[in-house]
Formats: sequence, C-alpha cells, structure tokens
Amino acid sequence: MAAYTVISLLQTLDQRNPQLFHGHIAELNSLHATAEYFQKVVENTSKSRFDIEKIKTLEEKIRVAASYAEDVLELKSSRIVKVSRWKFGISQHLDLLKAVKKWIQQRNK
Repeated sequence: MAAYTVISLLQTLDQRNPQLFHGHIAELNSLHATAEYFQKVVENTSKSRFDIEKIKTLEEKIRVAASYAEDVLELKSSRIVKVSRWKFGISQHLDLLKAVKKWIQQRNK
C-alpha cells in the first residue's frame, strides 16, 4: 500500500506545472528525491526479514506522509489555478469595460 502512495506522489510531482510553483522548485525537487528514497525503502523492506510489525509500522508512516504531501500539492495547485482564473476573469472584465466605454465615446461623437 505504501508503495502505491509513494508512486502516486512521484507521478503528481512529475506532472506539476513549473510555472505554478516558481520560487518553490528547490523544495519540490527535494520532496521528489525524498519520495524516490522512500520508494526504495518500501521496495527493500518488502524483501527483508526484519520484524514484520516494525516494517508495517514504517510503511504506514511512509504511506501517511506521502498521502499528506500529495494532498498538499494538489490543494496548493488548485488554489493557484483558482486565483489565476479569478485574476484572468477580472482582467477580461476590465478590458471589456474599457472597450464598452470607448465604444460609447465613439458613438456619442
């Protein structure tokens, strides 16, 4: 289960739009490297002969952390997109108002 969650996080990181996260690239690259490390840990623990309960506990912690990281990334992405759409909508509205005012001025001449 932890392996799937880590893979999902890696896919989310690989699909991110760099323009949305400018200024945070170093943190995202670090998160990606950490996720790759934990992916290897999960793969190796499944082959090990250590205490199974300890392995399950470790895998659960990795699963929870990876799931949380992915949720945060998706939430921040959606907020950035919503703000961008709102700003774009406002700018379109303002451009339309300017065009209407100009048209009215031309009509009144």
